[in-house]
Amino acid sequence: MMTQIKELTKDHLQALVVLEQACFAHPWSETMFQGDLESPLTVYRGVFSEGTLVAYMGMWCVADEGQITNVAVHPDYRRKGFAKQLIEALIVIAKEKKLTSLTLEVREHNEAAISLYEAMGFEQVGRRKGYYEGKEDALLMTLFFGR
Repeated sequence: MMTQIKELTKDHLQALVVLEQACFAHPWSETMFQGDLESPLTVYRGVFSEGTLVAYMGMWCVADEGQITNVAVHPDYRRKGFAKQLIEALIVIAKEKKLTSLTLEVREHNEAAISLYEAMGFEQVGRRKGYYEGKEDALLMTLFFGR
């Protein structure tokens, strides 16, 4: 399977929306993505397999901190290392931008994601009670640079 990571732009808007709907019960809207893709503070990268967007990750860069907004891998393409590749790509960008940290939220029961993030150096720094649909907590995890 030939894959490549590319910067996502407004030209990828429809593909982002389709992937988001395939991955989440409560997907972001086209308007939300459009605003993000037009913002100079936002970075998006996607994994393409034979020309089709199969995974993406977004990051907001505010002051000297990065916030990973969404991580999505199409169900048919999970467990192939795409999330790890995207995180590695965003870490490179974060360091180029001289960010001091990179933070994300993850469902407290998403053991696979938590394990990946911990293996990449993220540590739990907090918890948001009832963050997901008022039912499930989010763990706040941060990767600190320069420690």
